[in-house]
Amino acid sequence: MTKHIGIFETQTKSGVRYRYRWRLLDRRQASRTFRTITEAKAFKRQIETDKSRGLVPDYQRSKMTFGEYASEWAAGRTHLKPNAASRQDGILRNHLLPALQHRRLNTIQPSDIKALVVEWHEVKGLAPRSISNHKSIMKQIFDTAVEDNIIAKNPVDSVKFPVPGKVERHVLSGDECIALINAIDENYVPLIHFALATGVRGGELVRMNIGDLNLLKKEVKVADSKTKARVRSLSLDDATIAHIAKHLAATNRTGASLEQPIFTSPSGKRLNYGNFYRRIFKPACNAAGFTDVVFHDLRRTHATMLISQGVDAKVVQERMGHRSIQTTLNFYAQATEEGRKEAAGAFERYMNRGSAVDLKLAN
Repeated sequence: MTKHIGIFETQTKSGVRYRYRWRLLDRRQASRTFRTITEAKAFKRQIETDKSRGLVPDYQRSKMTFGEYASEWAAGRTHLKPNAASRQDGILRNHLLPALQHRRLNTIQPSDIKALVVEWHEVKGLAPRSISNHKSIMKQIFDTAVEDNIIAKNPVDSVKFPVPGKVERHVLSGDECIALINAIDENYVPLIHFALATGVRGGELVRMNIGDLNLLKKEVKVADSKTKARVRSLSLDDATIAHIAKHLAATNRTGASLEQPIFTSPSGKRLNYGNFYRRIFKPACNAAGFTDVVFHDLRRTHATMLISQGVDAKVVQERMGHRSIQTTLNFYAQATEEGRKEAAGAFERYMNRGSAVDLKLAN
């Protein structure tokens, strides 16, 4: 041992080397070799500083490559729905691994992340929202590595990313709803009617089975969703039930086919949401004359029509499957032109009602 505690001088084929040994937070021993005593002393000071802050990484595991650790991280995502995991896997495979797969975790610096962001944004022309999705996954991976005591800091945290623009939200008017229904393939008219009448998400809709229907109670249960708040029962009106019955009859199915999907393709197969969106829904929107509408706007339309017709906000929240009523009001229920006109005459109506009450009391 040298005069510096924990630093040992060793003779190797390449000459004298200095090995520093220390203990990790879990009491396991770790070591690292340096060419000079100065390097060893500097590293020792860093370890002692990190240890005082509770940040002593496992330098053996930090030799893992990003690709190796990302595989471990992905295997631990047991809480994710298959579709969400598939989207993350696609981002990993197409955007993160090509750049970072063979890099050791402890060598990836904020400057490397900055260079990657510049490449995505300025070279490949990716949208800020797409880059934000990539950032989310990178941050999760590196945050987990910090928690596992593999690296001391997350290199993503100090990097500025392009700010996504405001999401355009559209609420269809009554005439636009009719235009969309008239423009879509007639096989999918019941589906569009159902989406507008219930406000369910696209993913929820394609996963609904006939067994989720209770026609006696005039209800449908949203059973396959990722949070408790999203599991809910929705009341159905007679017109929506008639559309469902028409669709089942057109596809030669009955209410006894409990495990079959409510809505299918004309061939009777469960819908693939992505294919339906690209091949059926967007062409119908284009034909109807509104190219910037997305399927989720049908959900926004449902919430707005409920609020505009005086349905209690708490009922709307439950129907939408939101944990917070603020989500319902801030992001889904939009102001309508009819509502604005109603608001303009509110004072006169209020005063007239007060005058009528006074008159009754006087009599």
